[in-house]
Amino acid sequence: MIKRIIFLLLIVFSTFFAFSFIWFMHWLKSSNPMHKEPIEYSLLEGSTFTKVAFDLERQNIISHPKLFSLYAKFMQVTGDLKVGAYLFPVDISPEQVLSKLVRGDIITTRVTIAEGLNVYQISELLSQYFPKVRYKTWLDLMHSKELIQYVAPNTKVNSLEGFIFPQTYVFNPSSPPKLIVKTFLTEFKKNVTQEMLDKAKHLGLTQLQYVTLASIVEKETGLPSERERIAGVYWNRLKLKMKLQADPTVIYGVWKTYKGSLTRKDLVTPTPYNTYTQYGLPPGPIANPGLASLKATLYPVSNDLYFVAKGDGSHIFSKNLVDHNKAVRNYVIFLKKSKKGSN
Repeated sequence: MIKRIIFLLLIVFSTFFAFSFIWFMHWLKSSNPMHKEPIEYSLLEGSTFTKVAFDLERQNIISHPKLFSLYAKFMQVTGDLKVGAYLFPVDISPEQVLSKLVRGDIITTRVTIAEGLNVYQISELLSQYFPKVRYKTWLDLMHSKELIQYVAPNTKVNSLEGFIFPQTYVFNPSSPPKLIVKTFLTEFKKNVTQEMLDKAKHLGLTQLQYVTLASIVEKETGLPSERERIAGVYWNRLKLKMKLQADPTVIYGVWKTYKGSLTRKDLVTPTPYNTYTQYGLPPGPIANPGLASLKATLYPVSNDLYFVAKGDGSHIFSKNLVDHNKAVRNYVIFLKKSKKGSN
């Protein structure tokens, strides 16, 4: 009799265990029926696994948070979760949820800072990449004294203009705005080496003057092959104490009222950035130069003093004013012909 009872109990327990295991495996590999739309979840620094499990249950991403925690303990991964923003699709299972959290498969935002953008354009761009952060917040960070000291200590500038390093970045969309901007500056410090700064100093430029000149080269360059030559024109003008007469500096000085084309009035209106009315370099950068322009500025190649656009992105360079005026007349004729051809 006792043997029969023991046998029956074994059958009951075995059946219970088998059904429990089957149910568990079904739960582990099936999505929660209550999870009816993709859900974004932010895992914050310092969150315990239990908190995360119950957060996920409240948002219907998983069911049975205690079982989810037990499974994670069995897999020995409760301490391996990665901070960040996650997107959980409708058909995701608890097993896949845990895998995603352990891998750190977070949502990322790719941010491309193109060469030649200024801080106003970059602030507008960042407000589009990160719609939860206002334009004004980004612009305020571009004028942060703390961040200025980080990238250009003991430099008398009031913005980060010139120090935002152009390239493509990948961010967690929930990253603090200050951290994002600081990442741009860190890349500047990595790429603009001490050797480059020493070279600039040897040429007679401070860090600020060097980046300022590079920003002008960046804005004036249409073809990469012309960078060193354009840099040479401005170096020669500086040496001869000629006005730089660079249109992009004038545009920067009137940026808040600029409508897309320079007027004769703009060229004669004095601002600190108007290199038609002021001698020497403007007080700071007018854009954020890329590495190619930063390097070209240190290795100018040119005996020219003038250049004018040809209309195809390239320029005609001249060593004297007579040849330059001839090139300008040819460019004006080209523009008139182009205008007639388009009518």
